[in-house]
Amino acid sequence: MINTLNESHLHKTLKTLYSLENEGCQTEAKAGKYIADILTKEGNVIEIQTGSLAHLAAKIMYFFEQKRTVTVVYPLVTQKYIQTEDGQGKIIRKRKSPVKKNIYSVFRELTALCPFLLKRNFYLHVVEVSVTEKRTATKEKVQSANGRRHFLRDWIKTGKNLDSIEKKHVFHGKKSYTELLPKNLKGEFTVTDLCNAVKLTESGVKRNEISLMVWVLCKLELIEFTEKKGRTNYYKKK
Repeated sequence: MINTLNESHLHKTLKTLYSLENEGCQTEAKAGKYIADILTKEGNVIEIQTGSLAHLAAKIMYFFEQKRTVTVVYPLVTQKYIQTEDGQGKIIRKRKSPVKKNIYSVFRELTALCPFLLKRNFYLHVVEVSVTEKRTATKEKVQSANGRRHFLRDWIKTGKNLDSIEKKHVFHGKKSYTELLPKNLKGEFTVTDLCNAVKLTESGVKRNEISLMVWVLCKLELIEFTEKKGRTNYYKKK
């Protein structure tokens, strides 16, 4: 039962699904100085990360030093419902969250993992999921468990349940990242050009997400800066 006391339903369910796909694996297994979510029978590691991917950087580097293949599974919440319950678990209300994410939203998380993304022994699985965030109503306004609230609320988060898996994206190697660039993108382009091209097939994309995508792809040397005209940067595919 190592490291499972604060495990969410979302994390636990994904770990179970991936362990079922890897016969002979161990869960919450010691791999050197770290505990791996899943350790395959070949000695490779699968990590389910529902929080910031930046927190995995040191762990990934260590596993690379041990010559292990690392697969990071990142659930991207593209649809979320918020369910508020009373102290006895009775549902008071349930609503759909207006927050929308898409595959391009993941680039905010990838900025911290750039040194690993194109390694031969690194795989990234971005799993688009629908979840229900569970909250318990409180009689008085309270601080969150992590103490990060600027304003007190009359509820606390109590869990996050996986409702369904919508789609899985597997990133491994250069092509898997450049495939997110629209095929109709020709010659030089700006962030605005790229954003407009992406919006033709993907709704709800934000400009800052595309800016981060450009930053990551430049870091990976999959696109390159060509020139600056006024305040606008221009890029092209490599």
